[in-house]
Amino acid sequence: MKLVFLHYFGGSAASWQYVIDQLTPDLASYALDLPGFGAAPALSAHQTVDDVADAVARQIDGWVGQEPFVLVGHSMGGKIALALAAGSAQRPALAGLQGLVLLAPSPPSPEPIPDETRREMLARPDQTPDERQQTAEKTATTITHQAISPTMRQQIIADNLRASTEAWVAWAAVGSREDITSRMDRIAVPVAILAGDQDEALPASVQPEQVVPWLPQTTLRVVSGVGHLLPYEAPGVVAASIRAMALPLTN
Repeated sequence: MKLVFLHYFGGSAASWQYVIDQLTPDLASYALDLPGFGAAPALSAHQTVDDVADAVARQIDGWVGQEPFVLVGHSMGGKIALALAAGSAQRPALAGLQGLVLLAPSPPSPEPIPDETRREMLARPDQTPDERQQTAEKTATTITHQAISPTMRQQIIADNLRASTEAWVAWAAVGSREDITSRMDRIAVPVAILAGDQDEALPASVQPEQVVPWLPQTTLRVVSGVGHLLPYEAPGVVAASIRAMALPLTN
């Protein structure tokens, strides 16, 4: 069984390393940088959820082809995963998709981002390098609850700083506001959701109220004492959930 990983807003493929390290070799992993994050160039300052999903689908097809796989999405990557699983008028659902594991996913409805937070996100193009550094450091503190290593914290900050302005603004202004709920009934694969009960970026209440109702085949687990960055704060829990989804599908 293959695994494809889609990271959170402001993250990169590197955010999955601690999870992948705990998975067995028979679960082949492919973590990619979403457009505008990590080393991947942005599509535009107006890239939509489906623009990103189309680009990701081409990458997945090149790696997976028709083989079975499980898609793992975190936060923004969770909404992209839902769009991929549902397909669109221009893009069919991914043929080999067997299941979804979503970590604190952005809902298929518009994400409930407080107005002040959204204004701060949209102000990124006007920030000086020092201001961006301060914001990245503050974000690393705010979106985690469990103690993490200095190496993890530095990775979170570095990913934040190298995210492109175009993709940053596009998510805040466009992607996070999109409503793709009308397509959720097309998703036929099992879905497992994990959410931290100390998540300040996407409170755990978002999942039962704005995600699960659209996906009746979903199981939801709330992880105690964990914030938004589950791949850093609870990689063992995440890896166990992925194994629980993927291994039965290999038989």
